[in-house]
Order: sequence, then C-alpha cells, then structure tokens
Amino acid sequence: MRRMTRRKALGILGLTPAFLGSCSRERKRDRLPGAHADRFDPWIEIHQESLRWNLQQIRQRAEHRPVMAVIKANGYGHGLVEIGRLLESWDIHSLAVGKVDEAVRLRERGITCPVLNFGPYSAKQAETIVKLGIIQSVFSDSWPILTEALQRTQGSLRVHVKIDTGLGRVGIHYTRAVETIESLSAVPGVIIDGIFTALTEDPDFDSIQLDRIREIGGTLRSRGIEVPLLHAASSAALLAVPEAKLDLVRPGIMIYGEYPSTREYERKRIRLRPVLSMKARVSLVKTLNPGDSISYHRAYTADRTMRVATLPVGYSDGYPAQVGPRGRILIRGRRCSVLTSVTSNHMIVDVTDVPGVEIGEEAVILGKQGREVIHAEDIAAWADTSVYKVLIGLNPLLPRVIVS
Repeated sequence: MRRMTRRKALGILGLTPAFLGSCSRERKRDRLPGAHADRFDPWIEIHQESLRWNLQQIRQRAEHRPVMAVIKANGYGHGLVEIGRLLESWDIHSLAVGKVDEAVRLRERGITCPVLNFGPYSAKQAETIVKLGIIQSVFSDSWPILTEALQRTQGSLRVHVKIDTGLGRVGIHYTRAVETIESLSAVPGVIIDGIFTALTEDPDFDSIQLDRIREIGGTLRSRGIEVPLLHAASSAALLAVPEAKLDLVRPGIMIYGEYPSTREYERKRIRLRPVLSMKARVSLVKTLNPGDSISYHRAYTADRTMRVATLPVGYSDGYPAQVGPRGRILIRGRRCSVLTSVTSNHMIVDVTDVPGVEIGEEAVILGKQGREVIHAEDIAAWADTSVYKVLIGLNPLLPRVIVS
C-alpha cells in the first residue's frame, strides 16, 4: 500500500497548502464576528438597528399609541428571546405570543415586560400563567379554568378578552361578549386590561367589525366596567385601515421589516428595513465538464464547462425546497443561480462567472452583500409562497446572532 502524504490528502479534498494559508489569513482579518468566522453551517444575523428603525416607523404610523409587538412563532423566525430582549430594552408596551410555552420561555429568560398569550391553555398551564404574571387571552367559555387557578394561587390575573366580530376563528361571539365580560369582571383578582378582535381584511366588512367592538366597549362603560384598551390593528390594518388603531396597535410582520402583502411591499407606504440575514459558507467548489450531472435523478446536467459551489443549506434549515432553479444566492456580491431543488442539507450554485470562489467563502442566502440584496419577498416569489412562511419556516435551532 502506498503511503498517503499530507499533500495528496489535501489534494483529494481540494485544499492546497496555499489555500489553507489563505484561510489562516482570513481568520486573522476576522471577516465575520465571533464564532462564525469558522462556521460553515448556516446562521442567522439579526440587525438590531433595523429592528429599532422599524419600531420607530410603526410608532409614528400609530401616532404614538402603545405598541404590542407580536413575537409569536419564534419571533417570526427571528428568535423569540433575542427579539423580546431587544424590544423590551426599547420600552415596548407589551409583547404577544401564540403559545403558553413561548410566554413561559420569555419569563424564564428574564423578560419582565407585559406578555399576552393569544393561545389556548390547560388547567395545569393556567396555574403557570397566574404564577408568572402572564396576560391571557380569554376567547372561549373555558375561562373558569383560569379563575379556578387564580383561587388556588391567591394571586391576580390580567386578561384581554378576544371578541369574534366576524373572522370566525376564535373568540367570544360579539353577541355574547358583554355578558361574558360582566361575569369575568365579577371574579375577585381578575383584571380585564383589554378587549380585542382580528379583522378579516375585507375592506367593506372591517368597518362593521370595528363598529361591533366599539359598541361593546361603549356598553361596558355604561355598565360601569372600564376596559383600558381596545385593539384591532395588525400590520395589515395599521397600513390600510387607519380607524382600526383604537387604543393600541399590535404589529407582527412589520416589526421585522417585511410587509403584510405583496401589494403593500410594492406600495411601501411605510419605509421598513429587513431585520434578518441568513448566511453560510461554501463547503465545496468543483468543475463540471459537459455531460456531468448533479443531484438526485441527475436533476442538472452541464452543457458546458462550469464551476459550481456546494453550500450546506437545505430544507432542513427552512429554505423552501420548491424554490429550485429560480433561486439566487450571493457570493462576492454577485448573484449565483441555484441549479436544482435543494436537498435536506445542500444546495448547489453556479459560480462560473464569479472568479476565485473558494471553500470557506461567505454566501448570503437571505439579505445583503455588497450592492445586491436577496429579499424574503424574492424567496417567497420563487417558492410560490408567502413571506410569513419563508421567515417562520427557518429552523429554530440555527444560531441567531445580534449584529449592529
């Protein structure tokens, strides 16, 4: 057996001593902050100044009404705790989540500002809600579970009552809302902080829904029940339905620099800055000759000599599998075509027209590099899906790093 030398081993891997030396120099220059200078697998960067900018624009649009920032679904893919901490540091009025576990995690990680849980709760979770001072949405006739937990813990319970004014998803039907709130308000220790609804985003019907919740608020006041906050304005309503601002606004997608619809993205009635970038590093570069193929079922066959790069990014990381050859990523500030549908952990891109691409090169999957930008809207269009699904679908296990 012939002895395998170091030089031969490096050659098989496509690594030359000169390249290894260049990698060492790159580390000294510290192209990326922190541990990510040596990371190949994807990571997510959260641009805190963009987040702050978006909050400022929203506050202006809301005419300085209180803002309840919706950070459900892992902060729309941006990181639940990371986003919660930043917003709390900027004196956010409150945060909203979709599950009890999300609210508990915020409390466990030291976030103390008001947190509203939109979602359901069990009897066991009800005690946790009371003990941790979580504000709970009351949206069904199961609210006695909460008041029983309140009696056992001898604490206090803050609630927002969800009114179904026509969306038909969850909520106390508007025709029964007043009697339900009267019963709830009579329970010692219960504090009704607000009543709210979700609009259908049907322009003609939204006004009817708003009339219904205003009427409920007025009837409660006439019966001596003061509810401090009425709210209905999501990101979409904040842009399209000015009268929906009421006493508080609760934007979600706009917090993260994205728009609630393609139409609003095109109109840009408010100037937002995307908060999230997704990056990885090139794990392999090779030459394809005419007739060479790549991926399963020979999904792509080269018709010319070309250079391709493999990135350790796939649908397990949340990149939509259906993007396929329409997709683009950035290397050295240039757009590179995705050649086939991504697999669970890989995508292969054409770098023929990007001279000098090497293993370890930074690739931007979502975000800006040089003068080029890959927007979440771009990926959504390539995948025939929505921005919400692109962002929320990002793997929660990927590192989220706050950058200035």
